[in-house]
Amino acid sequence: MSKFKNKIGRGYASGDDSSDVISELSHDGTASLTSNTSKSSVFRSRMARFGKKKRKKEGDSGSGQTTSVVGSGSKTDSRSTTPRDAASTASSATPQAVTPGSVSSASRRSKHANLSEEKRLQKDAKSRFNIGLVYLKTGDYSKAQDNLEHSLYCHVQLAGHNPKMYTNQSLYQIASVREKLGDCYLGNTAVVDKCLALDHFEEAKRLLASVHPEDAPDNVKEMLERVDEKLKLPELSHSGVRKKPPPITKKYEMQGNDKAKKTLGIGVAAVAVGAAATGGAAAAAAANNSAPVGAAAATSPATGKKGLKGGFEKFGHNMEKFGKELTEVGLGIKSGFEEILGLEDSDEENSSDLRSCISNMQSEEVNALKMAISHLDRDNHRTALNHLLELKECKTMEDVAFRALMAQYMMRVADSAMESSKTGVAVEAYEEALTIFKQDGLNEEDVSKATKGCVKGHKMIAIECEGFGDFRSAIEQRKRACELLESENKIVPACHQLISIAYNLGKVDEYDKSSVILSDACRKLFKGVSSLEYMPSDRLNLLVQAYQMRAICFTRMTKWKPALDQYDELLPLVAKQSGQGSLDYLSLTIRKAALLVTLKNYAAATELLRNYFQMADINGDSGNELIVEPEDHSLALDTSAAIDLKLGKVDDAILTFQKKLEFVEQHLPQDKEMKSDAMHKLGCLLSYKKNHKEALPLLQGALDTRKFLYYGRNKFLIESSWAVAATNQTLGDTDKALVDYQILLEKIDFVKDSPISSVIVQNSAGKLFFEDGRIEAAVSSFTKALEGVETQGDDVLKKNIMLNLANALSTKGDIDGAFELYEDLERMGKRKRNQLYFFTLYNKSLLLIKVGETEQAKEILHDIIETRSSKADDTRGNVYITLGILAVEEKKIYSGLKYYEDALAMFVDEHYDLSSITQTKKLMAMAHLEAKKYDVAITILEDALTELSQPGMERKFYHLMKAEVWNCMSKVYQRRGDHSSAKNFAKLALQTYKSELGERHPVTLRNVSNVSVLLLEEAEGLTKSEAKPIIDAAKYEMESALGAFLSLNDSWGYRFDVASLKTNLGLVAVWQGKPKKARKLLKQINDIEVPEDSLLAKRIATLEMLLEKLDKEKKK
Repeated sequence: MSKFKNKIGRGYASGDDSSDVISELSHDGTASLTSNTSKSSVFRSRMARFGKKKRKKEGDSGSGQTTSVVGSGSKTDSRSTTPRDAASTASSATPQAVTPGSVSSASRRSKHANLSEEKRLQKDAKSRFNIGLVYLKTGDYSKAQDNLEHSLYCHVQLAGHNPKMYTNQSLYQIASVREKLGDCYLGNTAVVDKCLALDHFEEAKRLLASVHPEDAPDNVKEMLERVDEKLKLPELSHSGVRKKPPPITKKYEMQGNDKAKKTLGIGVAAVAVGAAATGGAAAAAAANNSAPVGAAAATSPATGKKGLKGGFEKFGHNMEKFGKELTEVGLGIKSGFEEILGLEDSDEENSSDLRSCISNMQSEEVNALKMAISHLDRDNHRTALNHLLELKECKTMEDVAFRALMAQYMMRVADSAMESSKTGVAVEAYEEALTIFKQDGLNEEDVSKATKGCVKGHKMIAIECEGFGDFRSAIEQRKRACELLESENKIVPACHQLISIAYNLGKVDEYDKSSVILSDACRKLFKGVSSLEYMPSDRLNLLVQAYQMRAICFTRMTKWKPALDQYDELLPLVAKQSGQGSLDYLSLTIRKAALLVTLKNYAAATELLRNYFQMADINGDSGNELIVEPEDHSLALDTSAAIDLKLGKVDDAILTFQKKLEFVEQHLPQDKEMKSDAMHKLGCLLSYKKNHKEALPLLQGALDTRKFLYYGRNKFLIESSWAVAATNQTLGDTDKALVDYQILLEKIDFVKDSPISSVIVQNSAGKLFFEDGRIEAAVSSFTKALEGVETQGDDVLKKNIMLNLANALSTKGDIDGAFELYEDLERMGKRKRNQLYFFTLYNKSLLLIKVGETEQAKEILHDIIETRSSKADDTRGNVYITLGILAVEEKKIYSGLKYYEDALAMFVDEHYDLSSITQTKKLMAMAHLEAKKYDVAITILEDALTELSQPGMERKFYHLMKAEVWNCMSKVYQRRGDHSSAKNFAKLALQTYKSELGERHPVTLRNVSNVSVLLLEEAEGLTKSEAKPIIDAAKYEMESALGAFLSLNDSWGYRFDVASLKTNLGLVAVWQGKPKKARKLLKQINDIEVPEDSLLAKRIATLEMLLEKLDKEKKK
């Protein structure tokens, strides 16, 4: 203990080996450093297996020991650090016999005083730390330093100077004070040398790092990370912060003989160091005996001068003390562990062997064992285990007794860690103990206890991993548990683990490995069992579970036949075990039926389901609950619907899905996923049966539900979005459908395993763009769809997309591109002459008419009518309409009406199509208009309006059809001379277009132009003053429409609309007497190629004539 003497006023440096002494911070040389962490040995009663402790009475003559100064010092508890003052040091030359465990009278008198002193120190430590923090935050580093150093002094007075014996709380508190002291020195600009800051940070890091992160709280981990970051600061990482020691040189080394070195006391230190290193009694005695010899030689009168004599005397005295202290350390190690392990007076063979092992241990090994014991008392299980593992490679482990001791400590760590819910540490400690027990062949009870601990720990970790979704880690844990159980010959628990492993493998989609594990479990269950009749019930239950899981694995691997064989093997077992009416048997029956549907054995599947539904109906009529789980009954309904669809019974499938939807709402109200699936399938089937109005609410409901269940790019969400978009498109809600398709096109390429191909979405969107008049967008969508379909190998879909693209190119005006696609389709379909082939011929004829090849087009159309193939039935109605239009244009009114009547018969009799019927009636009315049969035309149009006004016709699609009929009525009344009625019907149509399509839609703008023309015609019969407001209103509307067309950035697509509006504005300019403006508009119109035989060309000619007339009048 004399290493703490004469330290007053030295200053503090953590780099010094004795820097743990902080009493000098108060500059009080008499301050006591008594530690409150001193404890009596807690292991004496726990290690009784190494021999009972035999206490010898003080002064026993049979002990054979002579008490000495060194011996008395070594028997003091190493965890109690009471420094000796100068007086005690001076009197140390007088030997005093002190018995281990004796208590001085001074200690007894100060016991009560120490309690009150301890409370005062605790209060001071806390308050001074808080005050220091306040000063640190305000930047008063000097006061902060004073308070923090006082807090550190109080902590060390309470906890002692040895960090190895700190409690966790004391360790963290002292580390925190160290960190804040480092902040003081680092932040204080008056301190240029940051060495003290570096020392405090490094000491704080050393204290925090002495406890494993697994044993430390989260705030301690954060503190350690914070200290690490501070140590990386440039102010502390500079090479000048801590100066390097000077290099070692031998230039002035004394080269005397051994006798001269002993005379100077050098040999004392060498022998003493050797004694401490070996720990042997003989070496320690040699060091102790050599000290007085050196001292006597140094103080001999023959040495000569007084100054030299005094120097040698002091040097020799110091060497004597150094030798004694090293001897105390060596003996203290031995006696300390004898006391801890309860071996100091035991005569048993194991105890003597253990004492011999400990005496031969190296100092670092001794420290590791002491640290392990210390951390185990503090419940730092991971840290204790790591220190014990450091001893695995030491030579002492070769001794059987020491290995047994290590195994017991491992078991203590494991048991304590398991109680503290540190399962990972417990499992590792159990495994280490088990390894030692098996290596030494110790008693089976210890092996069994360690094995049970390992199995329990591995199972707990596996359950935890499964809860986190880490199934692969759970598999490894259960494999180890299975190995340990098999080593104990526990077949049933081992098979439990194998089945759990197979389940986890299924969770990660490794069904092939899962089936192998299940087969292994089945073989183990049959081990020692001759037949199923003699198999115990616990094994039979596991066998049924393994068979059932293996059938599922085969199903997931699409091995349908092995899966069916497994069900055939499983069903008799379950029937024997629980009966054919049991829940398990019926559930397996349903799953087997679903497998039979996959194998296209619909008859056998239907028979199984019929038996089940009969039992379910009987059970339901008796008022009982379901005979299977709701999920299994839902699977039975799905399987039944699948059989109906495979057999073409769509109506029966619809009824089945309606039952499923009702069942899910009643028995599984929380299962939104299953409900949305039923709604989606039922909606799709209703759409297939053309019941789009009933289908849309179901499909929209499924979509809304799935939006809350899945993320935006989930395949089921994409599936529902497409179904809703397609249904809206069919019902004519183009705006909603366009929004849905645009969202789909943005997401479809990022969806994995999408049930809807991006090609189908692009094709459907293209159709919608085409119907909406957005030809460029339609061409783009069809082109992308055609590029995507090349990799799918779907020839039917490819031809359909080619036809759509050809129609879009034809409308766009790309005649060559459209003809090329039509000819390719005609060549590919000429052999089979299917429905698509006749559609191709019909659309090709329309393009021929457009380019003026009317006769060739008629030949194609007549060929379609005359063919006997039923594949042309869907095309014949449109062919009749086209031929009727050509006949009316040729003024063959009655011939055209005959074609229209044939088309109407096709649309009504073959398959009722209200859209085609309405279009045909409009054409018939216009034909009668050409024949000047106005009343007949009005009657036909009124009949069409009546059909469109029936209940259920409130959707956008039907409103737009009514607007078209109103435009036709306006034309009839205009030709009849009733301009007021014509204007009213035109305004009705315009109002509908504005509300349904928007004011800037091309169709709306065209109708604005039509109404303006009617206003101009109305103004022709009025005086100039009466006509002026009407013409001004018409001019304003036409100028707005013209600006809107030009803003659409499609000059080619809307060229005729622009020409028509400019012609009307030119006529207004002529009426207003503005020839320059009219001539400017006419020049712009002439830049547009207008067909010569069109109505627009006639109106342009009228504008030119009126402009010439106005010029002549102006010249006069």
